Amino acid sequence: MTTQSTGRALLPTAGLVIVAALVVVTVMFFVASAATDNLLVTPPGGDAPEEVVLGSALFAAAAGGVVGTVLAWAMSRFAPRPRNAFVTVSVIGLALYGIVPFTAAEETATAVWLNLMHLGVAIPVVGGLAKYLPERRT
Repeated sequence: MTTQSTGRALLPTAGLVIVAALVVVTVMFFVASAATDNLLVTPPGGDAPEEVVLGSALFAAAAGGVVGTVLAWAMSRFAPRPRNAFVTVSVIGLALYGIVPFTAAEETATAVWLNLMHLGVAIPVVGGLAKYLPERRT
């Protein structure tokens, strides 16, 4: 574990942002479930819609945190401007990944809620990890 210019180590920072993302996605999942009938998606290659369950939302949020952590580590190691590179790649990835709910969701409301959940997870993960990263690599 290395310490960056902010004085915090990556793994504890990652743990905090992942926990924050899990809390956010849990709250948003229950709000979305109360606001819509069912969050139904058709998986790739599937022929019948399936309901999105909290466990899959939590798994996706944790996986996003892990991917963000690996990306932050790679940027701190190899990018000349780690923070800018991390935020840029994260925003582009989030924008591209935002297309997926609209192709899989059975209703527009489901796609909108899933994208809001992606954004709700991305804010603490990207924001927290970006604060960990230095402006310039030394």
